[in-house]
Amino acid sequence: MEPVRTISDLEKRGFDVEEGIVMCAGDEEIYLEVLDAALEEGREKLPLIRECYERKDYERYCIEMHGLKNAMKSIGAGKLSEAAREQEMAVKEKRFDLVDENVEDVLAQYRDVIDVLNELMTNLA
Repeated sequence: MEPVRTISDLEKRGFDVEEGIVMCAGDEEIYLEVLDAALEEGREKLPLIRECYERKDYERYCIEMHGLKNAMKSIGAGKLSEAAREQEMAVKEKRFDLVDENVEDVLAQYRDVIDVLNELMTNLA
C-alpha cells in the first residue's frame, strides 16, 4: 500500500477528502486539525468501544457509535460512518445479533482509520 504523506493520499485509502474539507468550512488547515483530533480521539475511543461491547453495555455502545458516525462523516471516512450508523440502529432496534455480526468489522475499520491518520500526521510532522 502506498504511504500516506499528504491529505491527497487519503483518497487512496477511501477518504472523501473533498467532503471532509467542505465539512471544515472549506479550510484545509482546519481539516488537518480535525484529522489530528480524530486521531487522538480514536486512540481513546477504540478500546472504550471494545470494552462497552464486551460488557454488553449497549446504551453506552450506542452513544459511542453515534459519536463515531458523526466524527467519521466529518473527516470523509464515509464507509466507517455508515458502519457505525448501522451499529447504532441495530442497538436501537435491539438487534444484538447484528451488533455481534459486525462489531469486529467496525473495530477493524476504525483501527485502519487511526493507523492511516497516524501515518499522515507522522509524515507531516
